[in-house]
Amino acid sequence: MQTITMYLRSTSVKGTLVDEWNQAVSSLPALTRGLRANLVLRLLDANGEPLSSEALNYATWDFAIANDWDTTTAPQIRVSEGIAVEGNEVHIPLTETNTDELIKALGKNESQTFGCELAGFETGETTPGFLLQFDIAIRNRRADAGTGTPVPVGDGTYSSAQIRALFAAKLEVQVSSDGADWHTLDPESSTPDAARWYRFRNQMVGLEWSDPLPLVVGPRGERSTIEIGEVKVVPNGSPAKVENVGDEHDAKLNFEIPQGSRGMAATIRVGTTQMVSAEELPEITNSGTESNAILNFKIPRGPKGETGHESFLYVAYAEKSDGTGFSLTPASHLKYRAEIQSSSPIGELTFTHFAGATWVKYLGDNSTVYGDVLVADADMSVSKVTRIVFENAKIRKGIDGEVIVNFKEAEVTNDEMNRYAVVNARTRLSSWTNGGGSPSSGLGTELITPALLPETIAFPVYSSFIG
Repeated sequence: MQTITMYLRSTSVKGTLVDEWNQAVSSLPALTRGLRANLVLRLLDANGEPLSSEALNYATWDFAIANDWDTTTAPQIRVSEGIAVEGNEVHIPLTETNTDELIKALGKNESQTFGCELAGFETGETTPGFLLQFDIAIRNRRADAGTGTPVPVGDGTYSSAQIRALFAAKLEVQVSSDGADWHTLDPESSTPDAARWYRFRNQMVGLEWSDPLPLVVGPRGERSTIEIGEVKVVPNGSPAKVENVGDEHDAKLNFEIPQGSRGMAATIRVGTTQMVSAEELPEITNSGTESNAILNFKIPRGPKGETGHESFLYVAYAEKSDGTGFSLTPASHLKYRAEIQSSSPIGELTFTHFAGATWVKYLGDNSTVYGDVLVADADMSVSKVTRIVFENAKIRKGIDGEVIVNFKEAEVTNDEMNRYAVVNARTRLSSWTNGGGSPSSGLGTELITPALLPETIAFPVYSSFIG
């Protein structure tokens, strides 16, 4: 009996013919008219995974092959009994494939494409709950029953073709360790080490066995090796290929593997998180699916930790970084602060407890605020001065924005010069300051910029000019 296996992606009514790797194929399998066959349909989902048996749980099945869509005419082949489901496989026995309808449809053509339809019915239903349509090729026959019989040879001898056919038939072989107890040799397994005799007969004819023949045991063969050579990924839809670039004893296999179809994106979500006793083991279970996982966690409770201890923080204040002016109460003149920690309370804090502490300045210096500027000499006093103009003076730039005013001219005596003073030791003139002046209140006549001047000596800070 012929076995025809078809892989069908059954995501819709129109099935897609694919190979075992879920790649679409264009060549149709062929059924031969008049030849009994077992049609095996292996049904897959969109990802190439086997269709679940629950999806094929139907009470009855009906299968038809027809070359048209006219439901009023009889199909060429129809099967309503004996269809069985095993996992994702549907087995359809095609025991009658030589109908008048099929002979008429094929005519004298070598082969022809026909449409197939598989319908599944639930209990008590007359309309199908499952329907799958696909194509198959059916080959014609060159000879058929009732179309003429050749005249046999009258003397009962065989023709040369018949003799060659007998010789070409497979042999049935049995082996034995003692010549009395015989076992059929499995072609898929090696000869048992204890076998010393064998006999054979023509498997097709099935007559008497040959006489027992001694089985010659050869020497132990050399150990062979298999090495993986180059593994190459080829485009999707290309055929898989394995090539031995070594020899029969030391094989080196090169592989060409078609790239698979892009899979669907998977998701992972956290479900429940449960705290269990410390004696239980941690556990993670998936309450979702392989592609959409929902992970539930069971986490054992950790051991009870040791009892913690208390810590006490104490703060003190001082005037200087060495603790001078020690006090436990903050004040604006106490600009330094220190901290100590203790595991037990301290009754009365003293400077001794802070002997190893670091004093850190945490308050800035007090700012100096001056009132209105008063300018006065022996003859005049001006308060709230907004601008000072120097007459008959020369100015020059010092360093760091310093302006030096020079009143010592030939006509100015030392006594007159001593009546002036320096403003705040170094007076920084603002952007509107004109520098010197003249008797007519004009601008100064000379601005001298030296390359570098020495530092001026420090003077006391004054809030007014000394006359």
